[in-house]
Amino acid sequence: MSNPSDQFTITVSRNELEALLRRIVREELNRLIEAQRPSLLDSWSHEGPDEPDGDAALLAEVLAQIEREAATPIPRIDWAAAKAELTRAEAAGELPD
Repeated sequence: MSNPSDQFTITVSRNELEALLRRIVREELNRLIEAQRPSLLDSWSHEGPDEPDGDAALLAEVLAQIEREAATPIPRIDWAAAKAELTRAEAAGELPD
């Protein structure tokens, strides 16, 4: 049984409610994604049978890609900066509904 003094009413604007709901959904999705992401250290099920020729071809492809990226680096943004930009764009109302 609840005590009337334990209850209170607050008033929020539609924008404040939307921002709160977006933050909650974003945080819950991030939590669920992290919980679902398997670790390669825990499971080697992605590995197939030993294929030395296939491994050598894959290694050559990866090394060629590393050389291409070293020759023409692609600008990248780290996760913290991406989240900060998303937060800024959301606060500025630049994101679609």
